[in-house]
Amino acid sequence: MTVLRDKKIVIVSQSHICRNPRVLKEALTLSKESYNVTVLTAIYSEDLLQEDFALLKGTNISYKFYSDLRLPGIKSYIARLVRKIAIELQLKLKIESIRSLGFKTGILLKKCASYSADLYIMHQELPTYIGTKMVKQGYKVAFDIEDWYSEDLLPIAQIRRPLNLLKRSESEAVNNGAYCTTTSAVLAHELALVYSSNEPEVIYNVFPARPDLTVTKTIGSPVKLFWFSQNIGPGRGLEEFIKLLHNTATKLELHLLGNISNSYQNHLKVIMPAKYQLFFHELVSEINLANKIAEFDIGLALELQSPPSRNYTITNKFLQYLQAGLPVIASETAGQDEAFDKFEPGFKLAQNPGYEEIVKLDEWMGNKSALMAAKQKAIQAARFYNWENESKKLIQLVKNILEPAC
Repeated sequence: MTVLRDKKIVIVSQSHICRNPRVLKEALTLSKESYNVTVLTAIYSEDLLQEDFALLKGTNISYKFYSDLRLPGIKSYIARLVRKIAIELQLKLKIESIRSLGFKTGILLKKCASYSADLYIMHQELPTYIGTKMVKQGYKVAFDIEDWYSEDLLPIAQIRRPLNLLKRSESEAVNNGAYCTTTSAVLAHELALVYSSNEPEVIYNVFPARPDLTVTKTIGSPVKLFWFSQNIGPGRGLEEFIKLLHNTATKLELHLLGNISNSYQNHLKVIMPAKYQLFFHELVSEINLANKIAEFDIGLALELQSPPSRNYTITNKFLQYLQAGLPVIASETAGQDEAFDKFEPGFKLAQNPGYEEIVKLDEWMGNKSALMAAKQKAIQAARFYNWENESKKLIQLVKNILEPAC
């Protein structure tokens, strides 16, 4: 049978694609499969928009916005005010509204419908909610649950969120979507248990393989530890890790990359042992991130077991360290156990390590032979955890919906 891939796919998100590489990878993959792909999202920064355009250069992907808050003005002011009011109603009166999760929510459903796509793929919270409305209207809608939205963030942030609405949206997504994907097998299992559904398909949040990745870079002294995120803040395991460094002796430096407030930066400096240096790095573009990571010796995949979303997902940084050839120190969570145990590319750290375990960690960080062996295992893991492998799952899911066998 000759396949005519004139099918329209609209991928819906609520952030710049340079800040959501999962959406970018999905769009690039499906575009290369000759589908007509549009990414519909919300933007807020001219600088990030230029990064987006650079990432899409040379592709046939159409990039559209349902919300554009780059410039001040009455429309941007009203959009922000509506969300602020929705959050206040949630906080003070427990009145849940999808408007607390994003901007211009009323426009998004109309925008989606205007494309008359053959398939919509929904990412992130607001699009997930909108997608469930579209399913009820007869559209073919798939869902990618990147995080466990209703079980994400710390309690102080959760009180601002419409949790019951998110739970209903998640339930409808896993039960009624054309297909549903998520980022780890343990999260897929938990979603199925909670919502009495089939398990979502697992597509690991990995990145393109690097064929040139080999064990060439040696481990230096001091050993350079690296952690990154868009935002550096509490609840990510950093403080706990810094405190245990009071009981280590290996010569090392700690490097953190991301946006950070002055108060939190000062807090980390205060709790950092005086014998070690702490460095802060500004965000780099998605294009340059892999090379930046490769400058360091060990990647820190630090996570807490609470909230549940952190426990069951596999942090992006864990997988990006592997693909940069870095051995990893990984906090013990259900998600990271899933990814770590197959290859053991480093040191798995308990949530509350005792003195003996800290001694073992210290010995490992100071053992160049052990670090180089872990580096080799990281490279082996990268040959398994890569987008070339995971994208095949995505392509097959979409084919099953848009090109069913006759």
